[in-house]
Amino acid sequence: MAWIQVLDKQHLSVKFDDQDEMALLEINDGGISPNYVTIRLNENEIDDLIEALQRIKQAIQ
Repeated sequence: MAWIQVLDKQHLSVKFDDQDEMALLEINDGGISPNYVTIRLNENEIDDLIEALQRIKQAIQ
C-alpha cells in the first residue's frame, strides 16, 4: 500500500491509498498529544462528501 499525500494542513490531512483506491481523511484535534480520526472513503462516498461540502460552501457565501 502506498499513500500519496494530497493535502496537509494543520488539523487535516488527505491521502490517496493507491492500492485500495480509497481516500484517507485524517483529522486531529491539535492538542499537545493530538487525537486522530481517520476516515476511509470509496469513490461514491467521496462524491457524497464533495456534494455536501459544496452545499455548505454555498450556504456560507
